[in-house]
Amino acid sequence: MGSPVVEPASPPSYTEVFYANFPYYLSIGMSAEEYWNGDCELVKYYRKAQELRTHIKNQELWLQGLYVYEALCAVSPVLHAFAQKGTKPLPYPSRPYPLTEKEKEEQERLTQKEKRAKLKAAFINWSANLKLPRDERK
Repeated sequence: MGSPVVEPASPPSYTEVFYANFPYYLSIGMSAEEYWNGDCELVKYYRKAQELRTHIKNQELWLQGLYVYEALCAVSPVLHAFAQKGTKPLPYPSRPYPLTEKEKEEQERLTQKEKRAKLKAAFINWSANLKLPRDERK
């Protein structure tokens, strides 16, 4: 008539939990000595360190994908089946992408410096081609 009464499973003991988690902490660099006999707070810091390493690795892989994507976009005009003769790929970036604000500012400073040098060279070239009367007083 009714369903049999099922006893709820008892929660795992602390020993079972510690043994179940032991391989994970070994895999992220915690020694057995630290795990079993060290400060119990260490596991939190090892987990946080692993999260940071995972985040950094994810950022590196994303950046690598961005470089591959940019390279494929640069070469794609040449790979087009109906590309006209003489089509050339777009230039690959001359510098790595800036990742920090400091790198971004430095790259902007270098870009401005290059622009000023080009403008200076163009002005010197322009002024050299001017046909101005000579100053005979010297």
